[in-house]
Parts: sequence; C-alpha cells; structure tokens
Amino acid sequence: MAEISFSLGELFEQTFGYKTKAFDPQFSPVNSVKAPLRKEQGTQGSSYYAKNVAGAEYYMPVTLTYPDTSPLPATKAPFSPSNDTLTILKKWNLPYPVISITSRKTIIETVLTERRGTVKELINIQDYEIVIKGFIIGSNGEFPEGEIATLRTIYEQNVPLSIQCPLTDIFLLRPDRSGSDQVVITTLSFPPITGVKNVKPYEIRMVSDEPFNLISIS
Repeated sequence: MAEISFSLGELFEQTFGYKTKAFDPQFSPVNSVKAPLRKEQGTQGSSYYAKNVAGAEYYMPVTLTYPDTSPLPATKAPFSPSNDTLTILKKWNLPYPVISITSRKTIIETVLTERRGTVKELINIQDYEIVIKGFIIGSNGEFPEGEIATLRTIYEQNVPLSIQCPLTDIFLLRPDRSGSDQVVITTLSFPPITGVKNVKPYEIRMVSDEPFNLISIS
C-alpha cells in the first residue's frame, strides 16, 4: 500500500485562504526533570485536549450534542409512546476543528446639526456567530463517507444543539444567558480540495440560541 503524506496546515491555507498554526506541533520548553502539570479542563468543565481517530492528541476540541431519532424495536412495551421512534442524545467531536467567534452590536447613530460625530444609542448585542473550519479524514486512505453523513445528520436537526468547547463556554455559559450552551447551525459547506481523496474540508456556521421567557398579557 502506498503511503499518503500531506500537511494539514498547507491544506487549510489552500482551502480557506489563510494560514493557521492550529496544526503545528507545540513544544514547550521544560527546565526541570519533572514535566509541568498542564491544565486539562476549562472553568466550565470542557476539555482542552482530545484525541483524533489516529490517536494523536490535539488542542481545543469541539463537541456537539444532538438528538438522533431511531426506530423502536419490533417488540415494544405495553405502555410505549404512540410514535414508533426513540430519540436519544449523541455526542460527536468535530474532526480537526479551528474555531472562531464573532459578535456585533446593533447601534442607532443620530447625526446632530453643527456638531461633529453622531449620538450613538446602543440597542442590543446580537447573537454570537461561531465558525468552525476543519477536515474530515477517512481511514485507510478512503473517502470519509460515514463521517460526512454524520455531519449531514447533525446539520439537518431543526432544533438547537449543545456545544462544548472551552472557548464557547466563556461566551455562552453565563448567568445572564441562563447558562445555555445551545446553538443553531445556519450553514454547512464542503469546500473543494484537490490532490487527496481521503480528506474533505468542512465549514460550519452557527449562532448562539438564548432561551427567553415570554409572558402572555391578555
């Protein structure tokens, strides 16, 4: 079997148009015989490290929790639900993720006569936009059909999903947001790539979903 060799850093630049050091090996100088202890988890419990399918460790994993509906067994309990499906929650670590977060403010600017500048009235802070770019790599040098189907299943969920990542925890798991880590996927794309058949780039765009309590006044 021929050996397949490629650089994820070069593939990322080729696909998304800019360089990243997310795939470069990180070597920290050790000045003592005993290696220093590293921080394994963020303050909200999300892990800083995970292992990919090849067993290699990487930094800043992103986990999505999503509902998966499966048919019930043929022999159902006497008091089973009326429908014939069972919904369970599944977790999936996005492969080789590079994550970024953006937020905008809605501001009304009013021009004043005979004065410089404008009066700025802050309306609100919009949802956080989360962009995740990465690669799905198939095993044994083959096209990663199963992993792409899993990502498609996650995208087709028309309900909010939970995201676990030390970076997103900082912005989402706050008391003023009721501690909600829920997001809604808005866009899924698979950019083209040439030269390798077992690597497929992906890009996910999602927005934060904050719960609200609506009060009916009649």
